[in-house]
Amino acid sequence: MRGHSAFTIIEVLVSVVLISIVVLGVIKIEQDSKRISLYLLDRGKVELSNTLFLGRDIKKYHKDEKDAYSIISSRFKISKLKDREVLREIKRKIFISDPVELSDDLIPVVIDEIMLKDQYSSRFMHFEVR
Repeated sequence: MRGHSAFTIIEVLVSVVLISIVVLGVIKIEQDSKRISLYLLDRGKVELSNTLFLGRDIKKYHKDEKDAYSIISSRFKISKLKDREVLREIKRKIFISDPVELSDDLIPVVIDEIMLKDQYSSRFMHFEVR
């Protein structure tokens, strides 16, 4: 009689454990990438909505909390009620740094830092040539 070569129960259990570890690793990577992509999507939306606050008159709102509608309504006519409601829900706390003047013989420049605070804080540099 010939000996049949077959897997022992220990070999089968070890292979099942190894496959389980690999599958759990793949699931963890998938969850992490989904979490990161949702964060990036949310952060991108916030950064895009921050541009609503970067008008020329932003300096007068230092240390104020404003909504996007009150900032842009003087520049744009927004007739739809739903649009106005959405813009009123977008709020930021606005902080403007003290201006720094860079004097050059050719081009005098004033630089301000604009910080918008909400779920994610953002900083912008405002350059003004005088």
